[in-house]
Amino acid sequence: MTIRHFKRSFEKNRNELFGLGLGRYPAFVRSDVPPEQIPVFQFHEVSTATLQPVLEFIARNDYVTLTGDEYYKRVAGASPRGDREVMLTFDDGQASLYAVAFPLLRKFKQRAVAYIVPGRVPDGVETLQENDTDRALCNWLQIREMYASGVIDVQSHSLYHHSIPISPKVVDFARPDLSTSFLQSDLAPIRERKLDGSSLEIYTPWGLPIYQWNARMCAHPAYIESTQIEELCIRYVAENGGEAFFHTRDWRGQLRKIIKNAREKIAPGRFETVGEQRTAILKDLFHSKATIEARLPGSRVQHFCFPWYRGSALAVELSQEAGYISNAWGSLLPEFVNPDEAQPVPIPRLPPKYIYRLPGVGRRPLWRLFGGAV
Repeated sequence: MTIRHFKRSFEKNRNELFGLGLGRYPAFVRSDVPPEQIPVFQFHEVSTATLQPVLEFIARNDYVTLTGDEYYKRVAGASPRGDREVMLTFDDGQASLYAVAFPLLRKFKQRAVAYIVPGRVPDGVETLQENDTDRALCNWLQIREMYASGVIDVQSHSLYHHSIPISPKVVDFARPDLSTSFLQSDLAPIRERKLDGSSLEIYTPWGLPIYQWNARMCAHPAYIESTQIEELCIRYVAENGGEAFFHTRDWRGQLRKIIKNAREKIAPGRFETVGEQRTAILKDLFHSKATIEARLPGSRVQHFCFPWYRGSALAVELSQEAGYISNAWGSLLPEFVNPDEAQPVPIPRLPPKYIYRLPGVGRRPLWRLFGGAV
């Protein structure tokens, strides 16, 4: 395992390690007590082999699965809480949501919340290209079917689930073998270009500089490079063989030299202002909500899930301004969120294996949950 992969693995599992090691997970995970709060569990890509036993456990023990609105009403005290209630959430809207989760949820008469990324969802009628990373997502035809069934409560996971540059330091360049899909990495830069009078395409042209990055919803302002400098890199790749350019000796050095020389002659890049940052985040929050509601007539999008579980006090504030009443996170809430005072309501979500720590027939000891996939 490379250092980069180790760091990413630690980052991904840090909350679970801290949650268990520091005793910050709910008491029912660590001991034989009923949950004090309504447990919420998060899924991403799923298979029948892993999801079916979980749903069998839930159904066998008479747990009721809630929608986003139902969960909020319970937490807000607007409706009474039942003895055995949970919320199941699926992030990203991956293809397995429709192919695996949807039929299994119907089979066991359960419901779930799906936080989707509407700006990346394909229509479902177009021909997908071989390198189209969105082929791993449900399309709008499938999402509309799931929503209409009442089984899947469709909510927002941001418009693009994208990253932003946070430094002028160039760490790489867009190239044929570099994945920029948010499904595979937290590196998910976007560029938009108009295809016709109204539609936009997200693309990452070869040669585009990749800077130090973080999530769009993070506290860092975005670094804005000169468009001229970026276009010089993109044009240089195109004029020097396209894909073949990346097989030439020291291709990174060639592109870095272009940037270095250009920055000495062209106006340097800058960081976005506080006002620009607010506008960009608010635009994303509003548009993701509006896009889903337009695509699913009659839907009401009020629940937001932070991509990569990364956010900021500003993004939380703006999510409320955009009309969201809950914010979903990872297994631990960020330090800047006070669960007793915060609005929108913050939702910590546990990995699905901890469903087996709920009271009921088939409950497993904690040590068994770490012996392999569950």
